[in-house]
Amino acid sequence: MSADLEPATGGVSRLAERVATALATLAIAGLLAVAILITADVCLRYFFASPIRGFFDVQPLAFAVLLAGCMPLALARGSHIAVTLVGDRLGGGRMLDRFGRLMTLLFFGLMGWQYLRYAAEMKQTGQTMAVLRWPVWPWWGAVAMLVVVAALVALVTLDKRRARAD
Repeated sequence: MSADLEPATGGVSRLAERVATALATLAIAGLLAVAILITADVCLRYFFASPIRGFFDVQPLAFAVLLAGCMPLALARGSHIAVTLVGDRLGGGRMLDRFGRLMTLLFFGLMGWQYLRYAAEMKQTGQTMAVLRWPVWPWWGAVAMLVVVAALVALVTLDKRRARAD
């Protein structure tokens, strides 16, 4: 059985994939920018003993946002790892696949809810970055929104069928 999925049908599924593709494209461009900044930070630190001020604060939060930006596309295209051994051996693979998609939807929905709560807590407590003193809640709010988008993509693609390789 192939891990590829049949293309989604319907306008909502196509829209979800287009939005997910745009988000992932921006996230990958952001990852490239962060990689360049890491290189610049290391070079500045090594050669001039002058790192980029506050980059240590921003980098982990940027990675969280950028990683979350890639999640919707992985769900839209079914690019995640799927183990089909049990379904192939016992039959009912389609039912197990749908159950797995439902669990994925629940997982991303709950994770999005928790990130929203976390961002609200960071705002309420006034949590800031150590060096730059910027508030951290907008970063976690962005992560929350992107995870909610991933949950919505999981919902829209709930009825996708796994393509057979045989």
